[in-house]
Amino acid sequence: MPYVILIPSYEPDEQLINLLKEIDNKYPVVIVNDGSDKSFNRIFKEASQYAHIISYNENMGKGYALKTGLNYIDDTYDKYIVVTMDSDGQHKLSDAIKLCNYIKEHNEQLALGRRTWDKTMPLRSRLGNGITRVIFKWMTKAKIYDTQSGLRAFSYKLTDYMLNIQGNRYEYEMNVLLNLKDSHIKYHEIKTATIYINNNEASHFNTIKDSYKIYKAIFKWHNHHRKVNK
Repeated sequence: MPYVILIPSYEPDEQLINLLKEIDNKYPVVIVNDGSDKSFNRIFKEASQYAHIISYNENMGKGYALKTGLNYIDDTYDKYIVVTMDSDGQHKLSDAIKLCNYIKEHNEQLALGRRTWDKTMPLRSRLGNGITRVIFKWMTKAKIYDTQSGLRAFSYKLTDYMLNIQGNRYEYEMNVLLNLKDSHIKYHEIKTATIYINNNEASHFNTIKDSYKIYKAIFKWHNHHRKVNK
């Protein structure tokens, strides 16, 4: 099965090009330009030497971009393994392939990159990720250490599941995790490198607005299950 790299991208910098040069056409890459300003066309034009680019004019959110790219991959390939990577240089190609290799042997599971919280991670990220991990475990009883890692791999067998998950922005990735148990899908965390460039200034994650959507998704899931189990 081919390993297909899916990268949702909104107004990227040169880190995207650096990642693509590292991949160097060894694996097929699909990049979804999530409504970036036209001033970023130069980067996407250079990226097109290494990847298939899907673009639309309005910024729709990371979840929408991931589902758009996955729809394209599913239409293009028969059997495949997808690994999602961020465009800001946080993920190493070797870690992405490590996740894919695991899914090759366990193709009905979801592989999650697990970063280690150390001093290289900005304080804002350490606090936010730590709080989210505690709330997620408290509400769901599931032990996922890195709930906000964008490095994830799965096979074509999980495509329908991924496409039917609600959410168009950052809450989409949380909803993927929240619905695993109900869908009887197993997950496996794999230790990966922790890379933050320039204190993660390239991230478009809005600490207040996007965190609210993520926590709202968790509490909504919890309240639904509490009513069901009464």
